[in-house]
Amino acid sequence: MSGGEENIEKIMDGEEVEEKEEVGGEGGPEEEQKDEFAYINQGFTSEIFKIEVRNLPKHYGVGELRKLLQKLNLDFAKVKLVKKNNPWVYICFRSTETRDEGIRVLNGMKWKGCELAASEAKPAPDPLVRKRNAAGQEGTAGKRPRTIAECTTALAHLSYEEQLKQKQSEVENLLKKFSGEHWHACRSQREEIEAARREFDGLPCKLETIRGSPLISGYRNKCEFSVGKDSNGDDTVGFRLGSYNMGFVEVCPVDELKHIPDRVKMAVRLFQQFVRSSKHDVFNPEQQTGVFRQLVTRLSFTTNEIMLIVGINGKTLGDGEEAQELKKNIREFFTEKEGKILNVTSLFHQQMMKKDKDNKKDTLELLHGKPHITDEIHGLKFRISPESFFQINTPAAEVLYNSIIELGAVTKDTTVLDICCGAGTIGICFAKYCKRVLGVEIIEEAVKDAKFNAETNNIDNVEFFAGNADDFIFSLMNRPGVSDGDVLAVVDPPRAGIHVKSLTQLRNARKLNRLIYVSCKPKFVTRNWLDLMRPCSKTMKGAPFKLKKALAKKYSCEVEGCKKSYIIGDHLRRHVRVSHEVIESEEIPCTAPDCGMIFTTRSNM
Repeated sequence: MSGGEENIEKIMDGEEVEEKEEVGGEGGPEEEQKDEFAYINQGFTSEIFKIEVRNLPKHYGVGELRKLLQKLNLDFAKVKLVKKNNPWVYICFRSTETRDEGIRVLNGMKWKGCELAASEAKPAPDPLVRKRNAAGQEGTAGKRPRTIAECTTALAHLSYEEQLKQKQSEVENLLKKFSGEHWHACRSQREEIEAARREFDGLPCKLETIRGSPLISGYRNKCEFSVGKDSNGDDTVGFRLGSYNMGFVEVCPVDELKHIPDRVKMAVRLFQQFVRSSKHDVFNPEQQTGVFRQLVTRLSFTTNEIMLIVGINGKTLGDGEEAQELKKNIREFFTEKEGKILNVTSLFHQQMMKKDKDNKKDTLELLHGKPHITDEIHGLKFRISPESFFQINTPAAEVLYNSIIELGAVTKDTTVLDICCGAGTIGICFAKYCKRVLGVEIIEEAVKDAKFNAETNNIDNVEFFAGNADDFIFSLMNRPGVSDGDVLAVVDPPRAGIHVKSLTQLRNARKLNRLIYVSCKPKFVTRNWLDLMRPCSKTMKGAPFKLKKALAKKYSCEVEGCKKSYIIGDHLRRHVRVSHEVIESEEIPCTAPDCGMIFTTRSNM
């Protein structure tokens, strides 16, 4: 087996992967604890039909590889990549026949100048059983298990002022590292990079003081709770200490966690009461059995509305009479019995299905109340559906959006392009300060929410479009009246960043004056930043952006890491030099810090 087999499976290019393959069947606990591969005999798992493909080219994307497999008509289940541009990958198939066909087609095939080698690979060991066996060999030795507070609010032992200082330091280090990457990647810009470092004490731009969150406890408006057994074997609704891949299955209560609102804790206690009184079992991630799997809560701080989404293991119950009876019991508990005290606004049943074998999707069914709740930012109302994206700390989101609007410096002559607009929150907040807002989002349901939100708030100078950003940027820039005035682009992509095609379109938009980049994982998107700033080339023909200023906003308290980053880029080309601003976003207590950057002016270099 090649090195890295035990690494957690990567999720790239939108591929969704379960933590563990479906298992289930006979076999006693003692046998399961010893055999790390017992699961392969307990039901369907594509690990049985896995191959290893070696000699891959130096530069490739998992999306490219997946498209190649589809073009070759190979019936694969998933691609397992250990790290980006790894010279070998694992590909899982659905049967012996499709696996053998994959080996036959790929072995010896030439791709991007490389001759591929393909062979059978051993299945990965069950991470939970592996951890148990390791613990058995070491006795009780090993790391002390972390508490649930340490796992979810790792900085809670620090004062909020100390957390802000730590966050500011993290952003400084991030910017210094980015400056080094920029220096190595762009020879012709080194003189300017070094000049900026001298001016800003080693940083690539001015970094303003971090802005904190107005609410530092009980701030999470969305939580996802697991349902399982605690350390005593009791049915519990709460959080795990870690993922299944890390060997964790026990669920811990959340009563002592500071970042969860009291009303949400009440919802957890009530649902736990319902689970413990039910005849159905809780979900067992090792055996993929049991019924109760998850509880999602969404809370509005302005209207006090609350949404509950009860996640049920779809494999166990299906859609039969027993499933219908459970739905009825859930509805009655929260509308007529003990759960009535919660006054639930929206109650959903979610049938959670396995996604990689038959491409089944989770199904949502409204059991009681409205299909959405409403929250407010800047006095504007926003509809929140079960799957809508909405910032998890509403007061901190207001500070964040204020920062973006302030840095955007829009006028009544400005057109704002809201790229990856989601439900339109940023664009709608901009609307009253600018001439018009044009938003683009690939998720059609989010665009419907954005249009509804604009209509609800009587805003008529916004338009939202569903589709890929790279398909719309050129046409939006060429709409009547857009390029005649000031144009600001606000880019708020997913964690992995924005596609290079969209970046190319942004750079080629000659009338685009400024750009704000919002990133929820700054360390993942430095490639995007470099692409915005690198000199003109065959692929990046438009003039580059320059970095002007950085500002960090801490969304969460107590949470370790950097979660969101906002980068604003203003570009003016043709040798016009304008500085760039980076906005450090505020970390909303969730799991990581936020950081943002502003890119301004472009020049031909």
